[in-house]
Amino acid sequence: METHYQILGVPADAPFSLIKQRFQQLIIEHHPDKRGSSLPSTKNEDYAHRILQAWTILRDDDKRKLYDTQLEVAAHKEKVTINADVDLDDMEYEEQECVYSLMCRCSGYYVISENDLELGNDVICCDNCSLRIRVLYDVVEDDD
Repeated sequence: METHYQILGVPADAPFSLIKQRFQQLIIEHHPDKRGSSLPSTKNEDYAHRILQAWTILRDDDKRKLYDTQLEVAAHKEKVTINADVDLDDMEYEEQECVYSLMCRCSGYYVISENDLELGNDVICCDNCSLRIRVLYDVVEDDD
């Protein structure tokens, strides 16, 4: 999947000024209203939309930091060998500590907190060996 940085053609550590400059260049080049052709190009419209999405995230420091964190987590997940997928319902819940746990075949434990799950961290390592599992769960939004 193409990252926002790749869409704009800038490195991940690019300064704001470069990101802004590339956005302006690309949006003029690909935006349907800015093109000289009277026939709209679906390919250009789609690309212009992706350029706008990238700009919306990368122009805001907080959104950019969150996006960078998500990219790091995704990259880490790709590099890690997952030994099993385990449903959250199959794990024991410890209410006092707000953690879920499951015994590993080595007699160690896989432990994951509610906070980890809320942050999207769903891969955990056994506390006694090198095995890793992915915790499968559904996100439930709270109605405030």
